[in-house]
Amino acid sequence: MTSTAVGVVVVNWNGHADTMICLESLMAADPRPARVAVVDNGSTDRSVETLLRWRANRALPVALLASSTNRGFSAANNIGIARLAADRAISHFLLLNNDASVHPAFFAQLARALVAAPDAAVIGPTIYVTGRPGEVWYAGGYVVPLRALVAHEYVVPQHSVPVPTQFVTGCAMVISRSGWETLGPLPECYFMYLEDAEYSYRARAAGLPVVYAPQAVAYHAVGNTIRFSHSTPWVERLKARNRVLFVRRNFRGWNRWSALTYLAVTKPGRAAAEVLRGRPALGWAILDGTIEGLLSSHGDREARQAATVQDPADRVLVYE
Repeated sequence: MTSTAVGVVVVNWNGHADTMICLESLMAADPRPARVAVVDNGSTDRSVETLLRWRANRALPVALLASSTNRGFSAANNIGIARLAADRAISHFLLLNNDASVHPAFFAQLARALVAAPDAAVIGPTIYVTGRPGEVWYAGGYVVPLRALVAHEYVVPQHSVPVPTQFVTGCAMVISRSGWETLGPLPECYFMYLEDAEYSYRARAAGLPVVYAPQAVAYHAVGNTIRFSHSTPWVERLKARNRVLFVRRNFRGWNRWSALTYLAVTKPGRAAAEVLRGRPALGWAILDGTIEGLLSSHGDREARQAATVQDPADRVLVYE
């Protein structure tokens, strides 16, 4: 078995109850992760104080990093990875949603997978829906270029060998240190949605293996992370904006222009349909997000590698 020292990043935003369940699953794992960094994304529910009290009675080495603002999924994970990367013994970084948890054998199975795929830069486990035995949420994924979408597979293979995949979800994404050093930080311009798709896409474009490891298992309480059970104008605006950004930043040639044409035609139509259904706020959000994606400077080819969009006023407090 390879020597695999895994550091885990868990991002919290007004969800300390979920985060503590996530951390308890890491404590119950055998073996445990080498280190854990919890990044609080500007919570207003006293998450930091609650998590510090929880940590005081636990043996798991958890660093708490508290951002003064909500900088989004990628930025928070980048803060956590940068902290863990200072420990050169860490060979892999696991990005784990705070509403996710791991099977007790997760890290043992990950190490076994890396024996078969030692050069894998990005690895995704099987993810089941929490509380729904046998319901698969992720078993590998793929890109639908024309629609600028990523989709999940739902059939778990019977074998244990890691297999190539096009997309690993950020809900439980493992990044090797060498992969991270080659690709750099996660792109922060998305705030939330499709940053994991771009990271997977960039890895494959760079010739780095992206794999799905069936025997490593995690669980996801679907929807808890963003606290939405249905679409809101804010969510729809982000999704529309980010799909256009994803195309502009990553696709080239026929894929690029066909996908942009598809979005430019279908998104205004979808917006009009929402207005006719009596949901004008959703409609305007979709249209506004599409326009913003088309005009954003983050979509320029020269900006493709740009990651940081940090507010100069942001501060990160570290509690070791």
